[in-house]
Amino acid sequence: MNGKMGFSLLELTFVIVILSILAMFAIPEYTKTHREAKIAVLNDMRGKLTNAVDNLKTASNIDSRRETLANGLVFVQYDSKKSYRVSGQTLYPTEICHILGLRSRALLEGIEVDSTDGNYTCKNVNKSYSWIKMNKLESTECTLSYRVRYNEDIITSVDIKLVGECLE
Repeated sequence: MNGKMGFSLLELTFVIVILSILAMFAIPEYTKTHREAKIAVLNDMRGKLTNAVDNLKTASNIDSRRETLANGLVFVQYDSKKSYRVSGQTLYPTEICHILGLRSRALLEGIEVDSTDGNYTCKNVNKSYSWIKMNKLESTECTLSYRVRYNEDIITSVDIKLVGECLE
């Protein structure tokens, strides 16, 4: 056995060039697909939140599920004996992460907090606006927005949508 062992420099260079060309096309496609999957998760959460808001409206019509505290805050029992703050028949913005199971309690105004599992960040910006952002979304600013409009102190309408770079 006096044949030479191994590969020549030319053969190795050829393989490296081919692998580089393949990586040039595969890596951006993987990153794009990974980002789209995470945005799809936020879209799924939007659907769950919309469904929860609709179900909460129904639960608000049942007197035995409504509870008004001495300070005037109204809560409605929606699921698993948990109660959520409402205004009229609509979910109060501090409750969006709570009703989706991301937090064990309502948000405080102006405070940004991570979900229990650390995968999401929730913030109640003010009395009319809250958002949820998925962490580690490859620098994409995409949030699930929950914006409400009031008539005096009663929420009259809710707008639940994705906002930011995820719409491109």
